[in-house]
Amino acid sequence: MIIKGKSRGGPKQLETHLQRVDTNERVEVLEKPATAANIGDAFGEWQTIAEGTRGRYGLYHANIDPDASYSMTAAQWTRAVDLLERELGLDGQPRVVVLHEKNDRQHIHVVWQRTDIDTMTLLSDSNNYDAHKRVARALEKEFGHEAVVTKPTEERAPISHAEWQQAERSGHDPRAFKDQVTALFHASENGAALAKTLDDHGLIVAQGDRRDFVIVDQAGEVYSLARQIKGMTAKDLRGFMADVDADALPTVAEAKALQEQRPAPEPKPLSDAPAASPPIDDGKSGAKLDEALRAWHAEDMQRLADFHAAERDRIGAMLDQEIAAKVAQSDATRTAALERYDEQAERKGFARVVDAVIEFISPAWADRRQAQREEARNTVVKALDREHAEEAARLEASKKVELDDLAERQAQQARDRELLFGEDLARRTRDYEEAQRFAAQLAEQQRQREQAAHEQTQTAGPEPPTSAR
Repeated sequence: MIIKGKSRGGPKQLETHLQRVDTNERVEVLEKPATAANIGDAFGEWQTIAEGTRGRYGLYHANIDPDASYSMTAAQWTRAVDLLERELGLDGQPRVVVLHEKNDRQHIHVVWQRTDIDTMTLLSDSNNYDAHKRVARALEKEFGHEAVVTKPTEERAPISHAEWQQAERSGHDPRAFKDQVTALFHASENGAALAKTLDDHGLIVAQGDRRDFVIVDQAGEVYSLARQIKGMTAKDLRGFMADVDADALPTVAEAKALQEQRPAPEPKPLSDAPAASPPIDDGKSGAKLDEALRAWHAEDMQRLADFHAAERDRIGAMLDQEIAAKVAQSDATRTAALERYDEQAERKGFARVVDAVIEFISPAWADRRQAQREEARNTVVKALDREHAEEAARLEASKKVELDDLAERQAQQARDRELLFGEDLARRTRDYEEAQRFAAQLAEQQRQREQAAHEQTQTAGPEPPTSAR
């Protein structure tokens, strides 16, 4: 779900846009103030009131656009508007809701009056992007829609829709990729070390536009290096990479050519499994040799199974350590994000003086605004907690995938050993039978020679006596 919005003026222009039937197959006003004859009159009145506060933008216009594959009920549209209104701090403000439909796809426009007529002040529109994102994610989860994120900044949207599309082309998880690059950054003392570490992991640092740095993966996909490091800005990254001569780095085209020349990465080989020599033929009969071989094979397969189990435990413990480190990093990121929010939300200077005056004049209004601020902070905390839980779940899912892959490769190794034993046993059986046949032939030939010699002796009779001298 995509939610966009901003404060604006121009009530007449907005009315014209919302009621265009040439670009929409259906236009329906779902809500408007009862006191207004039409939405244009409502917009004009709201803008006039705002000008009394010396404000330029008396309207807040938002667009709620679910994915085309989902249809929304009237109750869901109302729920979406109410939640967005609350997150923007526009609770109870007059509003207009207009539905647009084109090519069997619906979206709605919502316009609120920004001026609080009790205080004759414009309600703040700061951090509106974050409010849009929180509402979109919450509604997607509530309605069962697939998450879609657009036009992100590093702090605002860790994974953008474009990055998900890029991930489909490159074949890796964008969140895991960002985690990997962030971890490599934190493990590097300077820019040169980071470039070397990234290269060791199959990523080439290259020249980007506007003096920025990019990385090129083995699939030829190009990423902003700053964007792949959590909490990093392009300016801060340029400072970190100050020891790297940007002119000496390859261009994107050169980096892609270098990646094409690299061999494709091979899967991690399995550790060497224990092996023992099979019994040899020491004169045993065929049945006894077969029995000895099968007994040896059973013991060999048990040794292999024990080895595989120990290997899975070892890899699992290693992955648990990696997950613990990443969760700790996520905890630190969450704490830093909340500290930034509190710092930004803190009323300072003239704003604090105004709050004190209003609190003295209208305590009820001050209590309401404080409750709204606390609710907004609680919403941020819940969103951070949800992202933290999703990160932990993703790491566990990644661990499961890796262990499942290991188990499958181990199972294939066991199947290969079974097949090899079967072939070896069949060969030994054939060799034994062939040896038995050859021995039988030799015995028969010997018997025939002995019989022939005996028959010849019987036919010739006794030898004549030796004559005396």
